[in-house]
Amino acid sequence: MLVTRHLSLTSETFPTADTAERAELEALFPVPALRSVEAQDTCTWYPAPITKFQAVGFCDWISIYQRHGASQLPKLCDGAFLRIDVHGECVNTTLKKLRIEGSHDTSVYLRCDGETVWFEGNASRFRRPDNVFGYTFMQCIQRINALLEEHELPPFTEGDKFITNFKSQPRSVWTGAMVTRVDMTENFATGSREDAYHFMRWLSGQQASRLKTGTHGDGETVDFGRGSRRVYSKAYLKGAELRRHAKGDAYLERLADWCDERGIVRFETTYKATKLHDMGCHYLGGFDMKQLEIDFEERKEVLSRASAEVEELSGLSKPLLSTYRMWQAGDDVVSRMSRATFFKHRKALLPYGVDIAIKSNVTQLKTKTRVIRLGPVSAPEWYELPEIERKRNGTQG
Repeated sequence: MLVTRHLSLTSETFPTADTAERAELEALFPVPALRSVEAQDTCTWYPAPITKFQAVGFCDWISIYQRHGASQLPKLCDGAFLRIDVHGECVNTTLKKLRIEGSHDTSVYLRCDGETVWFEGNASRFRRPDNVFGYTFMQCIQRINALLEEHELPPFTEGDKFITNFKSQPRSVWTGAMVTRVDMTENFATGSREDAYHFMRWLSGQQASRLKTGTHGDGETVDFGRGSRRVYSKAYLKGAELRRHAKGDAYLERLADWCDERGIVRFETTYKATKLHDMGCHYLGGFDMKQLEIDFEERKEVLSRASAEVEELSGLSKPLLSTYRMWQAGDDVVSRMSRATFFKHRKALLPYGVDIAIKSNVTQLKTKTRVIRLGPVSAPEWYELPEIERKRNGTQG
């Protein structure tokens, strides 16, 4: 087949080929089936477009910056760090980020050196009494841009898209804002405060994606991968966290009681700069929420592993049951068997909610066990979630 040289990555590819060549190309790269034959005549083959629509959970912390060139923007900082060499001369100056105080003891950080604008903070929580329910990623960007407008700074935008050549491969580059951190979160209901604490004790014996498991604050927080430079996940009891910050506030106390009654467990994942870059989500213009949702869904699978019930374990083979009993008693399972047997038994026990790679941290179970199932959570009618003022400036919705 004659290959026609082309310089376009879009619609100019097929028209340059004749009918026979186009038929061969369509055989190699078939057009996805559509509802009607007429629609296929006008269809062209493209990968799925990026989307910022968020269908899972909401966002908390966001770190983002954008360079505007020689725009002579107003400088915004809280002092500066000076680097001085051995001769006493100033090598460079780094402006300190300015803490912007909001209502309800909230704050975020802004910085501008005259050309580049930085923002970091919990955009969903800022100027609100709580963040049990919050905003999507794009809604948070709108809230951030409204704050920038208050300080006479330009909004974060997507910018323009360019296709560059990187190691003989086409790569998309955007001129707008760069995202360096995003926190995604979702709430789950266990049914009661007691069940929530039982669930957290069970979760402390699980492992997620080879990340180190840790338990903090009387078992109220379990995290995976603390200190990682790429991604970090944690689950915690939202009612207990709210009560620590209530300080006598009637609304927060009521909200904490509501969380305790339903046994609300919050699952949160922090995506850092390296991970966002690997996923192709470091540009605001090329930010694809679908990529984060897929990864987030995989990481929260640790929450839905089956609980270990006596009736289920009784059907295990004798070697597996023996391994489970040793793990439950707190014995060092690794030293009791070969490496191959250890991984074979671990794989077989994982569907039962038992991870023998993590030291057992569960209390002695009663003969009659209780199954805790996670459920969705919706906000109560009296919950306060201010609407976002729509503005023309900022990125496209």
